[in-house]
Amino acid sequence: MKEIVVVWFKRDLRLSDHAPLQAAIDSGYPVLMVYCFEPSLLSLPESDDRHWRFAYEGIADVNHQLVEFNTRIYYFSEEVAHTFNELLCHFNIRAVYSHEETGLEVTYRRDQQFARWCKTKAIPWHEFRRDGLLRGAPNRKGWQQQWEQFMNAPCVTPQLSKLQPVSIPSQCLAQLNSDLPKMLTTPEPSFLKGGPTLAARLLRSFVDERCYSYISHISRPAESQQSCSRLSPYMAHGNISAREVYQTAKQLKALNVHNLSKQADEFLSRIWWRCHYMQKLETDYRIEHSHINTGFDKLEKPYRADFFEAWSQGNTGFPMADASMRCLIQTGYLNFRMRAMLATFWSFTLWQDWRKGAEWLAKVFLDFEPGIHYPQFQMQAGMTGYHPLRIFSPIAQTEKYDTEGKFIYQWVPELRNVPAHLLARPWEIPPLEQQFYGCQIGIDYPMPIVDYQKATRAAKEKYWEFRKGEGVKGRLPDVWHRFSLPQDILSYQKELFAGKEVVVTESLMYQPEW
Repeated sequence: MKEIVVVWFKRDLRLSDHAPLQAAIDSGYPVLMVYCFEPSLLSLPESDDRHWRFAYEGIADVNHQLVEFNTRIYYFSEEVAHTFNELLCHFNIRAVYSHEETGLEVTYRRDQQFARWCKTKAIPWHEFRRDGLLRGAPNRKGWQQQWEQFMNAPCVTPQLSKLQPVSIPSQCLAQLNSDLPKMLTTPEPSFLKGGPTLAARLLRSFVDERCYSYISHISRPAESQQSCSRLSPYMAHGNISAREVYQTAKQLKALNVHNLSKQADEFLSRIWWRCHYMQKLETDYRIEHSHINTGFDKLEKPYRADFFEAWSQGNTGFPMADASMRCLIQTGYLNFRMRAMLATFWSFTLWQDWRKGAEWLAKVFLDFEPGIHYPQFQMQAGMTGYHPLRIFSPIAQTEKYDTEGKFIYQWVPELRNVPAHLLARPWEIPPLEQQFYGCQIGIDYPMPIVDYQKATRAAKEKYWEFRKGEGVKGRLPDVWHRFSLPQDILSYQKELFAGKEVVVTESLMYQPEW
């Protein structure tokens, strides 16, 4: 049988900055490239067609670039184990190359199983670092220095002209299902289209034009759709590497133009924090389902199906929360502040378990990145036991960041005739005025599902009573040891155990854009 090596694509659908692909080319063997739309992943509650359509579009883009090299990425609607077992019936696989994946528990278990399979078949599996993350690191000791070294190293550009292509025999293809549901192969105009070509174009337009308003618009839900980079889904699916984005932003900073340098600094910090949070999940995959601070395991939050239905469909009666959720459902995008608002509204105002909320938002985020998503949601829900508690009021967010009602008018058309200054609290509009505006609260648009002030106050009291207990405080040293940067928690640690009011450093309060 023909001797080959295989490049297994996962969250790295690109041809640029791709160390596994270059290593496969350097091996001297013909290179087969594969991607698996794994049924076990497509059926997860966090999974949605939008994610796999984006992946399909990325493969189509890469394959278009590979035409001149007479090769392509073969994709299959199969589990990884079945795919490689079938390939092994037709090829002598000398090695497998891939990036490491910081993903869900199911992908972690799959990779463990694949490692055992490779060992039994005596096939070397070479994995390469992704986005500067460290595998097997029990804590953050030395992480910052190694991350900076990785991000500043030259990008690995595969020499495709030296690639020896491989064609899969027809009898092998007949044993592997490559059919995809039509909804994955049909473009959906309301979502960004996947692929490295569009990723590069977005990055270029951001550094050349759109970044000038980055800082001033990042918290505004309407304006951020243009002024933010919008690269998050492309980074999550690997259409562009974090290193490529980081180095391009550093070039922008090097221009030393005051306004541009400020924008670049802010954007670079987001990339750093993105990787910082991804390292948390890399350190402990269990935080997908388990509290970061296990002292919260006994905190009770009875599930309310009616709350979930209203929150997840954008019918809570709070316009900013509803507009944000509807925007996510229709486009997969929302700026960070409004994402944090949805998380804290679910966790505190509705007093619901963070896991159900995280599962739903994972489903609707086009840029769902497990390593960012679960640590971030837990932080917003207060499950670390040491981050400052910040609850984002949908009322306050409306009054401060959607003063003209652009965002709410777009996504909650029921309120399109209500004056902008009344959008924060439409339930307070007198009934006669509601008729004048053509929107009766409780009929055309829902009444609030809770009294915001009363519900949030009660939730905070329950939360703080639990957080101050020894069960939570006793777990803090372990949490800090595994997940935190020593310089960020040192002063906080001293103040906490001294019983003083906590004043945290700026870096601890800072969150990346999701």
